[in-house]
Amino acid sequence: MMSPLAEQDGLTAVKLEDVAFKAGEQIYGSQGANPYEYLRQSCSIVIATMNKMATAMQEGEYDSERPQSKNPPPVDVRAAALRAEITDAEGLGLKLEDRETVIKELKKSLKIKGEELSEANIRLSLLEKKLDSSSKDADERVEKIQTRLDETQTLLKKKEKEFEETMDALQADIDQLESEKAELKQRINSQSKMTVDGLRGSSQPGIASIITGGAMMSGAGSSSGVQVIDSPLLTQQIHAQRLCIKHLKNDNNRMKAEKMRAQLAALPPLHVTKLPSRDGGRPEVLSSALYRKTEQLLETLLQMSANMKVVDITGKSPVTPGGQLLEQTARLQSLRDTLDRLRDEVAEHVVNQQPGARVSSDFATFPSTLFVKVKEEKQGDAVLVGRVMVPCLRGQEQVHRLVMSQSQLHRVHSLLRN
Repeated sequence: MMSPLAEQDGLTAVKLEDVAFKAGEQIYGSQGANPYEYLRQSCSIVIATMNKMATAMQEGEYDSERPQSKNPPPVDVRAAALRAEITDAEGLGLKLEDRETVIKELKKSLKIKGEELSEANIRLSLLEKKLDSSSKDADERVEKIQTRLDETQTLLKKKEKEFEETMDALQADIDQLESEKAELKQRINSQSKMTVDGLRGSSQPGIASIITGGAMMSGAGSSSGVQVIDSPLLTQQIHAQRLCIKHLKNDNNRMKAEKMRAQLAALPPLHVTKLPSRDGGRPEVLSSALYRKTEQLLETLLQMSANMKVVDITGKSPVTPGGQLLEQTARLQSLRDTLDRLRDEVAEHVVNQQPGARVSSDFATFPSTLFVKVKEEKQGDAVLVGRVMVPCLRGQEQVHRLVMSQSQLHRVHSLLRN
């Protein structure tokens, strides 16, 4: 088996497990068996035997001097077996615990397998849905491609037909040109014969005919010297095409002019004001200063909103929470006052730019009521609360827009209700 060990030496867990496997194979004769189960069975048998011996010692079977019978009664054998079973309750409890542990593990594994099966079913359903959607998309693509193919084939047949018609027309034009060419050759031959006859004659009419024939000759220096006249059909076609191009250009220019006129009419009107300010300064300088103040205030507000600090109530800050809150409140009040002053300056600048839009007094300048009303109407921020229709003659209908305050609206409402 193995060599003896010294008193201070010991076995490692791996070596002890190896020894247990080898002993199990030699004693029980099974390859690859679990030695822990065999040890548990052996311990159970030893415990049962020890329980039997303890029971026998308690009953005094080993103290009796009488010789024991070789064949005890069956009742005693059955009683001894029952006692052994009763005393073996601990071993049975261990077995039951092992069985319960195995059952729990099997239940857990069964639950895990069920969850895996449900996940697999969900994945399968998702894959089936994806397959259905993919098949539908593929069918739609095939239908679209088939439709495009049919349209392309139809267009190709149409183009082929147009090509054949064009070729037929060109062939007809070629035949016509050939006939005109033959006719021109005949005219040239007849003209040459007439010229030769004129040269042979010596009378005055012959000389006149020669002069007339020389006037009809072109200056290109050809061998025959006869002028070639274009075909009347080609001349008519060229003239018609020139007229068509001229009409198309006129229509195109007219449509462009109408489009530009509509675009110009859709643009908002330009309000250009070049009035001097009250204090004699330039409006551009005042406007730039107001723009600069507005940008500075906007930048300050953005920085304040981005760097907002929470009041520190932990006591680590040297300033008390009340002081911090008071400082933030003072900063907000200062920004609010700056915003109000800037709004008043902008309103005063706008009023100064419009003639008749201000009402001067000893201590301030105020915008007039009509100017404020027109300004509110132009801003378009008013809310439509109702329409009042007054009967009038047909063709004289007019729309009047009224901007009223809340008190005026209540008064109109009460008058209409009464």
